[in-house]
Amino acid sequence: MEETSEEEVELDNFALCPTCKEEVSHQILRTTEKGKGVDHLVQCNICNGVHKIELRPPKSTEVRFTLSEIGDSRQIMMEIDVDEIFSLGDQFDHDEFIFEITRLEMPDATSSNRVSAEDVRMVWATRVDKVMVRLTFTEGEESFSDTIMCEPDQEFHCGAIYEHSSGLWRIRALHSGKGRSLNGKMKAANIRRVFLHLPPSYEDAQEKRRLERGSWKGQNFSGREDHQEKIRSANIRSKKVYRERSE
Repeated sequence: MEETSEEEVELDNFALCPTCKEEVSHQILRTTEKGKGVDHLVQCNICNGVHKIELRPPKSTEVRFTLSEIGDSRQIMMEIDVDEIFSLGDQFDHDEFIFEITRLEMPDATSSNRVSAEDVRMVWATRVDKVMVRLTFTEGEESFSDTIMCEPDQEFHCGAIYEHSSGLWRIRALHSGKGRSLNGKMKAANIRRVFLHLPPSYEDAQEKRRLERGSWKGQNFSGREDHQEKIRSANIRSKKVYRERSE
């Protein structure tokens, strides 16, 4: 068994001594349970004075919460210590989920940035460990929608291939609620909707590549046959002139 140093024992039993008028180390002489709390009879290690320390849990109050998650909201009552202070942006665990406080409603229906548990009327909070992302799939004139749950920091990239139960799709655009983007990436927490189209077939890809290459040699472009005929005629005339000069 490891020995505990005297300094460690003293640190665990620091309390305000009414005689010394400061927090000093004490020795616990007796402990008595009192309801949900305890009473300690202690002796000061400095002046040897004996006094009692009463430890009681803080009083609690019931606070109404509105919890929002996955497009749904519900109200619950939670027992909170009266000295608890709520602030906008605070996060807390509930039912193994993480929620963030988004609004603190006062009894007069106004809102506050910071308020105690006994003064607040309603705490509004939104689940932040998972977010719902809406998807719209389009094939020709037909389209359908779906939703997925993912981490808030998960990124979606325009042009990336996305695997869905209906097959492989290409992300065409990302909508943030402020506008639609056809390029770049966006985090799930900032996405209002993801638009997806079927990826191009091999034939479509070849055609796109041909068009991107433009009027290079060997490509089918407007007037190609007339252009090739002119080249053949010019070559024939050149060969004829060459033979005549050689003779």
